[in-house]
Amino acid sequence: MNRLSKRLLAHAVLLMVALPLARADRVCLLSGPVDAAQSRYDLAIKAQRELNISYFYVGGEEDVITMRGFALLRETARRGVKVRLLVDALFHRIPKSLCAHLIREGVEIRVFHPFDPLKPFRFNRRLHDKLFIADGNLLIAGGRNIDDSYFGLSRFGKEGDTAYRNRIDRDLLVEGETAAEANAHFMTLWNGSKVKPIRVGKYCGLIRPGGVPRPLTASRRRPVPAVHRAVLRRDIDAAKASLDRTWAEFQSQPKVVQLPSRIDWNQRLRPVDEIRFLADPGGRKTRGQHTGHHIAALVNRAEPGETIWIESPYLILTKKARAVLGDAIRRGVRVIIFTNSLDSTDNLLVQTVYQREKEDYLALGLEIIELAGEPGREGIETLHAKSMVLERAGIGMVGSFNIDPRSARLNTEVAIEYHSEAMAAELLRSIQERIKKKGVRIGPDGMPVDGRPRYLGASQKKVRRMKWRTLPALIFKGWL
Repeated sequence: MNRLSKRLLAHAVLLMVALPLARADRVCLLSGPVDAAQSRYDLAIKAQRELNISYFYVGGEEDVITMRGFALLRETARRGVKVRLLVDALFHRIPKSLCAHLIREGVEIRVFHPFDPLKPFRFNRRLHDKLFIADGNLLIAGGRNIDDSYFGLSRFGKEGDTAYRNRIDRDLLVEGETAAEANAHFMTLWNGSKVKPIRVGKYCGLIRPGGVPRPLTASRRRPVPAVHRAVLRRDIDAAKASLDRTWAEFQSQPKVVQLPSRIDWNQRLRPVDEIRFLADPGGRKTRGQHTGHHIAALVNRAEPGETIWIESPYLILTKKARAVLGDAIRRGVRVIIFTNSLDSTDNLLVQTVYQREKEDYLALGLEIIELAGEPGREGIETLHAKSMVLERAGIGMVGSFNIDPRSARLNTEVAIEYHSEAMAAELLRSIQERIKKKGVRIGPDGMPVDGRPRYLGASQKKVRRMKWRTLPALIFKGWL
């Protein structure tokens, strides 16, 4: 072998070694509801092989976004695309007849941690992942669940003690190897022991693979009457008709999305220097490997003079979180947290603990800004985004992780960490714009610095409801 051949071989070997380290991933922030809805639609329409979806909460048949999403999944499955939907067993409102129809159409639906009396401690460990993966190459991850309020379609109103608001949220669209890693994580959960096929009850006999109905029996001795069979088929036919109408309305009046899509996502995706997919392996909080551990390690590496911006709808610091943030502040790191006020929150138990401990967090050195809304429009929106920016380091993070014990210890979580000065600056601008428009800084005494009342416009009824929850909130603090 001559000298030239040796040099070419050496360069080829170096290139093969370097290729796995050269991440070609590109990302795009999805801060508004229009981009969030359009991107999901476009990924589903362009999927060729598989569409893997994982969510904590999915709405019911009265929800416009949810029903249009189901209609889209059905059309995607009819094209021959493998569609898998994984939802938390407790936090979904999908009617069983609709589930049965979707399964008959080829949409596989499974649930995480269905109730098992032999495993009672599973009840409090829920699926909090939010993943939308097309062909293992395109990924949407972030804080949004699936219902109208996450896409700007929820009208503010009250029914009893429940207030319906639009949620301020954020996702990240990712192209490249990170999507493949997220897909592998999804399939590990999908095929694991924590996930089971969704139960459709009395409709199970009508959805056997291959379309051959199984004999329906009420007991081993008595078959189900023909009238009962007819009722079951009628329910499934009604679900089909409902999705047919929804799809037709979607085509004629798309609302949030544009048909056909006018967005070229390839033009909007931007390369990043480094990127990492964070998740809880197999849905377990393995020591030293779970999402919260990696986030804490990132904060621990922050250098003096750094400023960390955090968005979190819920703010309850665990002992570890207090230690990590306290050490960072003592090193000279500035930590600013944007969270919900009592007026904007959708979780009174969490807010009860937060209001009691707020002064302690401020004494620790945290700078807290609460969502108050625009003057005269308080209470119309609630913050649900989970984001973090290390300003000087040029690091951004978007995911499902809340700053609370539940995300740290119980729920499965995911996040995308990326290193890019340009993309981190874009995320920071988005956070700061929200703060400028709707945020109120909290002083060392726990009161808003602009002279507004402590609870920023919350009604006296809501204040009383929060105080009534003080005892259960303190008892179950570790589960909130």
